[in-house]
Amino acid sequence: MPAWARQTGALLVMRLVVAIGLSAGIVLVAGQVDAQYRYTDDKGVSKVAQYKLDVPAPYRAAAVWIGPTGIGKPALSEEQRQVKQREAENLERQQRLWRQR
Repeated sequence: MPAWARQTGALLVMRLVVAIGLSAGIVLVAGQVDAQYRYTDDKGVSKVAQYKLDVPAPYRAAAVWIGPTGIGKPALSEEQRQVKQREAENLERQQRLWRQR
């Protein structure tokens, strides 16, 4: 087999491997992006759904928005707002302590 044929075959295999790797990465990332609502079932297992209508009726009222917020998107729940506020206060406290050193 001529050298150019071996190089062409190796190049094709390398391109195929890269294409499969990129495709798998995109599929894995895309599967996580669409999760918007989190709920817990009777067994205590936390699950996610893209739309609130996708959450089974018994768990729909307790479903929590975990997607992005802003214009045209739901606001944070009161519990999430409190968690965010505590995190901001803790960060501010840590920064103050770091500056005092």
